[in-house]
Amino acid sequence: MFAIRSLGACALTAALALTGLSGNEARADQLEDLVSRGEVTVALAHEPPYTDYQGSGAVGGAAPTLLMRIMSELGVEKIKPQLMEFAALIPSLQAGRADVISTGLYINPERCKAILFSEPDLCVSEGFAVVAGNPKKIQGLADIAADGGITYGVCSGCSAERRAVEMGVPRDRIITVPDHQNGIKMLIDGRVDVYAAPDLALRATVKNMGLDNVEVVEAQGEPVKCSGVGFRRGAETLRDAFDAKLKALKESGEYDKIVSEYGFNPEFAKTVTREQLCSVGG
Repeated sequence: MFAIRSLGACALTAALALTGLSGNEARADQLEDLVSRGEVTVALAHEPPYTDYQGSGAVGGAAPTLLMRIMSELGVEKIKPQLMEFAALIPSLQAGRADVISTGLYINPERCKAILFSEPDLCVSEGFAVVAGNPKKIQGLADIAADGGITYGVCSGCSAERRAVEMGVPRDRIITVPDHQNGIKMLIDGRVDVYAAPDLALRATVKNMGLDNVEVVEAQGEPVKCSGVGFRRGAETLRDAFDAKLKALKESGEYDKIVSEYGFNPEFAKTVTREQLCSVGG
């Protein structure tokens, strides 16, 4: 059982101002340092089945399970999770308040400029949560952009927001929320007409909330998106060691067993590379 400390984006900003730390000034998180300390501090957001925080201090899900397995093989036995809003993940890593990010953080060019990523660990299709029956017949972002009466919900800091703007959805029709549960609540309350997130995460959220008046539909025209473990710039040694263990897991078949248990298709992450995603996005 792990102790979880909650950290919001506003609190993180204040902490940065007080400490005066930048990403370059924050302490190094190279592999030797972590092995010496015996633990790795992990920034994560509650996003089943990627990461699942039960409220008792226990953390599960595909991302931390993979991370725990690989870190143990690297000689780091203890995982210290920090639960926070999605938008605080990268700033927390850059500030030195976490050593890695392990949750559904998609690899894309913008993020690749800010931090280092592992090779893809988990890949998934995008989905839309809508009121049961999909009364507005929403199938893709083109439908949302074309209909001025549709309000679009996304989590703050998620790539779905950037993607919607690229596809022509006006910013004044995009509503951001801190997490998927709040997004689904806004959908039920009629404050948004659709809420976008990874398909598996949406289905898990709807199931956990016990809802029968919300359904998840495929976001047509959207590419498969892949996440990776995030590392601070300067931590190439740690990132490369992690990649080597991840590659070995994929080749041994153990990776397939781990991610399939959480509903992920293991083949997706074997057919795309970090280099490709950092160039064209995911």
